Order: sequence, then structure tokens, then C-alpha cells
Amino acid sequence: MKTIAITGDKGGVGKSTISALLAQWFAFQNYSVNLLDADPNRTIYTWLEKCKGAGYDFCVAEKDTDILIVDTAGTSGSSLIQHVKDADLIIVPFQPHVADLEIVIGWFLSIKESLQKKVVFLPNRREGTVEQKEGILQVTKILKAEGAGFLLKGINNRPAIYPPILNALSVNYFASIKDTKVIEEISSNFTILKEILYGK
Repeated sequence: MKTIAITGDKGGVGKSTISALLAQWFAFQNYSVNLLDADPNRTIYTWLEKCKGAGYDFCVAEKDTDILIVDTAGTSGSSLIQHVKDADLIIVPFQPHVADLEIVIGWFLSIKESLQKKVVFLPNRREGTVEQKEGILQVTKILKAEGAGFLLKGINNRPAIYPPILNALSVNYFASIKDTKVIEEISSNFTILKEILYGK
């Protein structure tokens, strides 16, 4: 079983949304998936209950699941730190703004090199502004200087499309979505994560 931790000290960057999207994407790729909610806000737990109520129970609660995705509240607390340490891959969603970058980069520079090598930064809600482009460039330079970590292209800001992922689903999100650009954008990011975990 491969474990992915979705984490980061900055709140409101879409950790739960990315966790749900990633779980749906791997399930759509015919991987067995389990999704663990380690966030006291219980966003993922509530979402999973809504999906079950709608007749869609896609999680496989077995030890031999292909993928375990852990949605964390951040990196504080011993139990959350353990989830991050145990992960094969650590995904850090962030919005490419100065406030977010100070926090996520500060966290990245504070962790051990062995953990840095597992970190994948995922720019979320990209808008293509000059500030965001400069922020992403800054992350690129820091990862190069550290010789660890990876930066994905990221996901654009589409308020009308992404929020429905956290509504109750009755079928897989990727089986129901009609916008091919969205599917291609998400898949281009998540395929890289799959290749990091399993190889090409």
C-alpha cells in the first residue's frame, strides 16, 4: 500500500478538496482507495458520509488497499506528524501568494532532508497573476537550492467546477464531469504523482 499525506501549515488552501479529487482520480484509474480524515474539522469524513448516503461508497477499508490518502489539518501535533513521516508522498497544496509562501516554504525548510525528498508542492487555484507567477518562481528556486522536493504545474481557479467535489457524489467525479479541460488539467498533475509512487 502507498500512502499519500495531504498537509501544510497554511489553512484554506484546498487540502480537503485535493484529497477528495485525488481519491476520486485514483479510484477512476481502478486503484483501490481508502481515505483517512485526520483533520479535526472532519470535512472529508462528512463528505464520505454524504457520498454513502447517496449510494456511492468507494473507499475500501482494508489493509491491502492500493492507496491510502490522509487529509491532515497541518503538520502540528504528534499524530499528524506521524502521518506525514509515514507517507510515501507528501503533497502540499498552496495558493501562490506571499502569505501562503512564507508559511509553506518556512515549513519545508524546517523539515529533514529525508522528508523534503517526499514533498510535492501543488499550486492550487492558480490565476496567472504576476504575483502568482513570481511566487511559483520563488518556490522553483528554493527547491533547486535545496536539491529536494518537486513542484507540479498546478490547478487553475475554477470556482464553478471544483466545489461540487465536496458535495454528495452518487458516481465517480471523473465519470460525471463533462469539461475535458478540467479532466486533462487534473490528470496531468495526478499522473505525475502516480509515476512518482509506482514508476512510469
